[in-house]
Amino acid sequence: MDKGLYGLPPEEAFYAGWLKDSEGDRPDGSRKAYVIHFPAGRLPPVRFFWSATMYHLPERLLVENPIDRYSIGDHTPGLVYDDDGGLTLYVQRDRPAEGPSNWLPAPDGPFVIVIRMYGPAPEALSGEWRIPRLTPR
Repeated sequence: MDKGLYGLPPEEAFYAGWLKDSEGDRPDGSRKAYVIHFPAGRLPPVRFFWSATMYHLPERLLVENPIDRYSIGDHTPGLVYDDDGGLTLYVQRDRPAEGPSNWLPAPDGPFVIVIRMYGPAPEALSGEWRIPRLTPR
């Protein structure tokens, strides 16, 4: 049987992430601000929960920030969904003009974001569902 990360079977936990932005560059909070936009009906398909966690490179440590937020996901208190049911996340060093509700604070330098999906739906495992792009603002 194939195992997922840390020995969990893929049916229990699926991991993906953003190593590059939509322009093919390594994400860097000192140079750019980004958005991750999940269209309506295209949120991570899970039975349990999902989260996206920010790691500073090269250390791969959590990013200290003024709101003590190290990950964001469907259980984040105060998350604001788009009018159409989609979700826009703001990934940047400084607080976004839109406010902190959907902000995943980035470091002043390179980073990687890992998305964890617990109880992923079959479309995540088959590749039918894909993570959206990390797009510079």
